[in-house]
Amino acid sequence: MMRKMAVAILALLLFVPAGSVITPQEEMHEVTAGEAHTTADSFISWPSARWSEWRDYSQFGISIRTVYNGIEKQTPVLQAVFNGVDVDNNPSTGVNGMDVKVSVIILPLLQSTDMGYVLSLSLALKVIRLGDEIKNGELEICLGGTVNFNGEQNFRIGFYSAEDEEIPREVREVLTVVPYLAYARDPEFYLNVEPVFDGENQDLSVLVEYGNDVFGEHHIMLDYFPAINTMIKVTPSLGLGKMNVSIERNADIEQTVRMRYEGTIQVNVTIEDVPRTMAFSLGFSDNYMEYKADDEFNASMMVELFGLEYLMRVEYLPRHFKAQFTQEGYIYLYTNQRKTTFIVANDVETPTSYFLITNLTGEAIIRWALGTQGFVTVDGFQGVHAETHAEVGNLYFHFYAEMQTEHFEITWNLAIPGSVFIDTNWEWVSFYSFNLSIDDLFGVLIEAHSLRANEWQVSWQTEVPFFSKEGTIDFGDLETFRIMLNGTWYPVF
Repeated sequence: MMRKMAVAILALLLFVPAGSVITPQEEMHEVTAGEAHTTADSFISWPSARWSEWRDYSQFGISIRTVYNGIEKQTPVLQAVFNGVDVDNNPSTGVNGMDVKVSVIILPLLQSTDMGYVLSLSLALKVIRLGDEIKNGELEICLGGTVNFNGEQNFRIGFYSAEDEEIPREVREVLTVVPYLAYARDPEFYLNVEPVFDGENQDLSVLVEYGNDVFGEHHIMLDYFPAINTMIKVTPSLGLGKMNVSIERNADIEQTVRMRYEGTIQVNVTIEDVPRTMAFSLGFSDNYMEYKADDEFNASMMVELFGLEYLMRVEYLPRHFKAQFTQEGYIYLYTNQRKTTFIVANDVETPTSYFLITNLTGEAIIRWALGTQGFVTVDGFQGVHAETHAEVGNLYFHFYAEMQTEHFEITWNLAIPGSVFIDTNWEWVSFYSFNLSIDDLFGVLIEAHSLRANEWQVSWQTEVPFFSKEGTIDFGDLETFRIMLNGTWYPVF
């Protein structure tokens, strides 16, 4: 239903001349007359839109704000729609010195839902670029203001095109807000974007801000790489740290969408290889995230929670996954799909610390502590592939293993006297690699095609060690097992 409404409003924008505006105050009779139809290396860094601050909505009533190559203007909406906007202060560009023309529709709607009839508000903005002189400049253009719609509703919608990207020849953008003001239900935001380019589709960013005294302020920034006809629905759960998202796109073009939401929670979500349709929910609490969907998607998602040092990337989205992690050395993961890969890292472009796990069906718990005394434990279903990497000061650590066991443990005390303990419940671990060094003075290096151990321990008492071994260990193919004490490596086998 909401999709049809957005299409109807966009169709109306096609026929509304680029010098027209409908507002509830000025043309309410038009509304009531019947027009209300409506791995760590796999992280990719995407550019960010540089949105300017704009909070003084009421200064000019409803107005159009433009920022072109650093030139800022705020134009009353009627002046903008009837005369256009000279965004570059150059009378020789565009048509009669005007570089863009706009159309605006602000339309209250009464629609039927499963909870009865509710009031909604649709805000539509069409921007037409006049001429090619500004085509590849940096442009931000927004419609913003306050409308009296069952109380004051503050809003801002618009788009941003980075320098050297093509500013669309035409953009049609519709935001529909269903606030459920009289019901105990979370607000819904529907955003439909239809860009038209002269050449190939380019990157584009879209901004939505909406707020009132009932459910507070909500800011949604959407980056499209590239921009194609797309409908996105966002439903933030007030007070629950959860959001529901659905996406529909109407072109056979590979697309990445990044959504930055600030409101009940603060989160960045990037989805690569967006399918034609997808719907999912994301829930957040302290160091905890849960994802649910009705289907699996051969797509990737990156999640950044504001205030946390680490971010998460999920490759091949399952129907359900849960993750909980702390910076003190604990990760819990659950997924129902073995194809899914999880990566937790401290940076997008150049991570110095990351954790990767794949080939998991069910639960896995990884604990670790790094230092001259420390440990790594992995508990989970057989078949898990786990990798951990950390570079902190003079500490270097790298661990990789393919688990044929449900439990793996290694602990160490790199001192004099000291010890290293390994246990796998006497089940195999394949392609095992463990590399720890501290200040180039102490370390452990193990490289083995496979190993298994039952409470095996090697210990030493002196600086030039005589190794004492207890328990049982077996190597399918051992390449090296060495321990470094005071800067000298000593072979254990």
